[in-house]
Amino acid sequence: MKVAPYLFTAVWRAGKQLCIPDALSRSPTSRPTPEDEEECTTSTAHVRRIVASTATSTDDQATGPIIEEDKSLQEIRTAASQDQDYCRLVHYVSNGFPTKTAMISTLPPASRIGSCGTTFTRMETLHRRTLDRLHDSHRGIEATRRRARQTVFWPGINADIKSKVESCEACQQLLPSQQQEPYMCDDHPSRPFESVSADFFHLAGKSFLVIADRLSGWPVVVPCGRDTTAARVTRMFCVFFREVGVSLRLRTDGGPPFSSHDFKQFVNRWGVHHIITSPHYPQANGHAEAAVKAVKHLIIKTAPSGNIDCEAFDRGLLELRNTPNPAGRSPAQILYGHPLCTCVPAHPRSFTEEWQTKTEDYDRRTAAQTDQSHEPLQFSCPPLPKLTIGQRVRIQTQRRFDGTRSAS
Repeated sequence: MKVAPYLFTAVWRAGKQLCIPDALSRSPTSRPTPEDEEECTTSTAHVRRIVASTATSTDDQATGPIIEEDKSLQEIRTAASQDQDYCRLVHYVSNGFPTKTAMISTLPPASRIGSCGTTFTRMETLHRRTLDRLHDSHRGIEATRRRARQTVFWPGINADIKSKVESCEACQQLLPSQQQEPYMCDDHPSRPFESVSADFFHLAGKSFLVIADRLSGWPVVVPCGRDTTAARVTRMFCVFFREVGVSLRLRTDGGPPFSSHDFKQFVNRWGVHHIITSPHYPQANGHAEAAVKAVKHLIIKTAPSGNIDCEAFDRGLLELRNTPNPAGRSPAQILYGHPLCTCVPAHPRSFTEEWQTKTEDYDRRTAAQTDQSHEPLQFSCPPLPKLTIGQRVRIQTQRRFDGTRSAS
């Protein structure tokens, strides 16, 4: 890189005219004569003159000394020359550090300026301007740190870059969504309807409530029409609890009926622990979402008008409850211990105990299938840092501006 600005023309010269190689190639002697000493002194002086001349010229082309055109570096040098701490540091580096450590400790770390390879440190008075230039691309913390490692350095630069990026309003408003967290399953019901999930969906101008058992997957569909008030929802759950028993845990997405004061009072009276999943994150209530998807597709195909009081929907829901899951057992088998009799022809022996899947085999296959599906998530979803009380956070809104989401 140092010789890149020059243009060279290769010419041949006799060996006796190549003073530097000729002088350095002579064999040394352990017993030099006065003539050797005189010749060595003359050759050394001649070499020094040639080196000094080639630093400013090559052949007949005058090049002059290399002048640094970077105004930023010139500004740093000017500011450094006026800084007493820097001048003392340069003096210590050039002439040796004092034996008393108290004299060195008087140097503030942020004011030390020197060179280290291709990086430079700069004084505290120029930090802010350099940080602004580093953040001109509005990249993240790590990208800005990588850029800084190529050019500048001062003690505490990583913390300064982090503060600079986190204080940028534009960057914070357009932050990407946080990565997914590792899969956490804190619900392991041991009996049917001990834990249930619930969610609403709308179809053909009508609303439907789907309640699904988290152990068996047994779906319950309740038409609501246009009435989805808290009073209507609490009454539907009263009927549900009357038929199958009171659930210990109820998981919902915290929609308007489930977040009302009346519904909170209702679950407290019945002793139900109401779990509200993360907002705007359907995967958190994925069990209810899967049940809603299956029931919604069934209504679209059997009762497009939204009127589920018909034979087609009843037969479809019966088959849905009787269809085995990937582990080999249907919701009816888990709930009743045997499949239900449907309109599908079946031999009477198919209901006997010898043809039913053993519970132990089913549990083993279910556990293996669950582990296999969750294993990739453990590597691709590292845990997020925990929040502290009093920490200022930004909440991402779902409104889109030019195809992006903003945080407020």
